[in-house]
Amino acid sequence: MSIKEQLQRQVQFFHPEKKYPFLRGGFSSAAHAALFGLRESFYNTIKETFSSRVNDVAKTLCEDNNYAQAVKSLPFKKKARVVVIGDSLTDDSQSWFAIIERSFALLRPDDQIRFTNLAVSGDTTTQLLGSVIPAAQMKADLYLSFSGTNDARIQGGSRYKPCTSIDEVERNLASVIDFARENTKAPWVWLTPVGVDPSRVAEHAFLKPLMASWCNDHIAGVAELIKQQAENVIDLRPHFENLSASPLLDEDGLHWSIHGHQLAAKIIIEQLPEIIG
Repeated sequence: MSIKEQLQRQVQFFHPEKKYPFLRGGFSSAAHAALFGLRESFYNTIKETFSSRVNDVAKTLCEDNNYAQAVKSLPFKKKARVVVIGDSLTDDSQSWFAIIERSFALLRPDDQIRFTNLAVSGDTTTQLLGSVIPAAQMKADLYLSFSGTNDARIQGGSRYKPCTSIDEVERNLASVIDFARENTKAPWVWLTPVGVDPSRVAEHAFLKPLMASWCNDHIAGVAELIKQQAENVIDLRPHFENLSASPLLDEDGLHWSIHGHQLAAKIIIEQLPEIIG
C-alpha cells in the first residue's frame, strides 16, 4: 500500500471532528489536514473524491422507482433529524448513510432533512453505551444503530479472545436499548452485522501488521442477539452472503466497497417504510 493510499484510507475512516470537537480548531479543515500531515487543499481533494462517489451512487439509486418512492414516502416532517450510531461501516466517508443523506437532498430538497452521523471507526457495542447519550440528546425523529463487527475483532492470533464476549455484547445491547427506550421517543432501527472475508483480512497491508482478524461466527452471534433484543431490525445478512472474494467488500475484506454501501442503502430505504411508515 502506497503512502498516498494509506493517507486516503485514514481520511476515509478517521474524522477528527467527531473525536476532538472540544479542541480549538476542532471543526477546521486546516486543523484536520494538519493532523494527517497534509496540505489543506490536498485533504479537501481527498474528501471531495468520496463525496463525488456518494453523489454518483445516490443519483443512480434515485433513478430506481422503488427506491425513490420509498424515500418520498417516509413520514418525515420538514427539518426532521435522522441520527446514526455505530462503527466504521457507517463512519466511512462513502457510507450507506451518506448515500441516503444525499438521496434525500436530491429527492426531497425542500424538506431539509438533517442527518447526523455519530458512528466512530473501531467502536464496539461497548462504545455504544457512550454514543447513545449524545444521540438521545438530539431528540431525533429516527435513530439507526449499526454495530457489532468490531466486537468480533481478535488481535494477536486465533488463540486469543474477541474484543467483546457474547455475554458482554448481550449486556451492552440490553443497556443501550433500555436507555434509548427511556430517553427517546422516536423509533430505533437496528441493522445486523454481516461478516467479513477472513482471507483478505489476513493479507491486507494495513491489518496484517496489527495482527487483527475477525471471527464470522462471533459476528453471527451478535447479529442474532440484535434480532432477539431489538424491536425494529433490518437483517442485512441475506443480502451479503458468500463474502469470499465478493465485490461488496473493499480490498481489505472488512469494510464495504461502494457497491456494498449502495446495496445497503437500497435495502434500508426500501424496508424503512414498513417499520416507520
